[in-house]
Amino acid sequence: MVLVVFFVPITTFLAMKFWVFSHRETVVLPSGPMVLTALSATFMFLIIYWNWPVNHDTAWYLVATRKMLNGAQLYVDIIEVNPPLNFYYTVLALYIADLLGISDSNGQYLAVAALYFVSLLWTGAILRKVSHLSNGRLNVFFCFIALVYVLAAASEIAQRDHLLVLFLSPWVVSYLSSNETPPSLASSAFAAAGVCLKPFFLVFPLVLFVRDIWRARSLRPFLYPHYLMMLAIGAAYVVFVKTVHAEYLEDIAPMAVHVYGAFKKSTIGVLASQSLPLILCGVALLSLLAFYPSRVNVFLILAIAGFVCYLVQSTGFHYHLVPLFCFTLLGTAWLLLTTERFTFHLIPALMACGLLLIGLWQTGRYESQYTDEVVDQIQEFGPIASLMAASTLIDPGAPVALRLGIDWVSRYPHNWLYPGAINTLAETDCVAEAEYCALLEGFAERNRRGNLDDIIRYKPDVIVVDRIIERLARGSFTWKTFMEADPRFGDVMKDYELVHSTREIDYFLRKVN
Repeated sequence: MVLVVFFVPITTFLAMKFWVFSHRETVVLPSGPMVLTALSATFMFLIIYWNWPVNHDTAWYLVATRKMLNGAQLYVDIIEVNPPLNFYYTVLALYIADLLGISDSNGQYLAVAALYFVSLLWTGAILRKVSHLSNGRLNVFFCFIALVYVLAAASEIAQRDHLLVLFLSPWVVSYLSSNETPPSLASSAFAAAGVCLKPFFLVFPLVLFVRDIWRARSLRPFLYPHYLMMLAIGAAYVVFVKTVHAEYLEDIAPMAVHVYGAFKKSTIGVLASQSLPLILCGVALLSLLAFYPSRVNVFLILAIAGFVCYLVQSTGFHYHLVPLFCFTLLGTAWLLLTTERFTFHLIPALMACGLLLIGLWQTGRYESQYTDEVVDQIQEFGPIASLMAASTLIDPGAPVALRLGIDWVSRYPHNWLYPGAINTLAETDCVAEAEYCALLEGFAERNRRGNLDDIIRYKPDVIVVDRIIERLARGSFTWKTFMEADPRFGDVMKDYELVHSTREIDYFLRKVN
């Protein structure tokens, strides 16, 4: 009571002075229809995805973060090629799951739903503040935003590229202001929380920063508070990683530079991997840029950034296109709603976006036949407590363990070290570059030793082995071929029996002593 008597008058005075009677702009809240739309969209999202398996990457983060909370050291006991922020975001999903007594997957969906809801409400409030559209058109656009933020990531919910769009949303719509009012520091900090998920995401604030320099014809944007806020958060994050997870910058990242190329593709390969959606986005963007160059909005600029981000990641993964999908669709819709009169020049963009929406709808929720096959087969073995997947793919490993509620006993999400090392060794003249070859052989040996140490330590009930390794140049080379270079491997595998084989997979069951 003494604390109440002391603090209440002080806080009341400060609130009156700096908020109630301040001369700052009136806070604009989302409209009633916007709140209703956000609530309905969030509720429908949960209905659609509840109890549905999460995608493979999200499953790995749930499994690995659970291990981290139980004492495993990130980048020592858990070897991951990506920086650590998404592990910390996944903690919330696991706390929700434990608090409510639900599955970890449903905890993740609830966490994403909360972010989705907050992002929508904040975006709606800023839209009402900066837009001069009529209430009807503004509500239509807001409904479209709610749809696109789920549909564009329909099969990739909670991937970092999806989270980025949700974090960026309030900051992005601030740029729609007709009087060039800069984004708030709060929305900039929120956006930075998404940008820090991947170094590649720096391209999104960077393109708007470059645009501001071009418009100002000066370097004044270097001192804009919202950019300084994002820079400060990014710098603080780097310091955090350097301090708390030094192993990532000193060990994992340099190693990934040398060997992660096995998962990369050429520019032609990246474009061919997702050719149809890229063509549709390209038609929409080119037609809008050709016929409405003076009305290019922030969404279209960020769509171009999304395409660049997809290219530089060089893997051709579908989920890397989520920002491109979102911003292309929103940019086209915004231009349509702000156009005084419809012209036939809009037809190519509208047709392309319509086909893109149909394609995204047909894609639907995440499915993996590979994961389903392994789940079904392991269930036939009877009670299984632990699993290890000797694969260069994530699908037969952590997602299977998550769905079956069993332990995942490998430090790797998948064997991402040795394919790159083996390929590069095969292409390198080791007589002329002996030191480099020794480095690559060390990476391969590290992967081999880690696999074997995990088998010896945890004695998994089942080991799922890929016989076909697509990322290796030599088709005859298998995980077993790779592991036999360690003399311990033969003795360790005497405890396991090959109980089932398919065209691609061998299942080794631990013998009962």
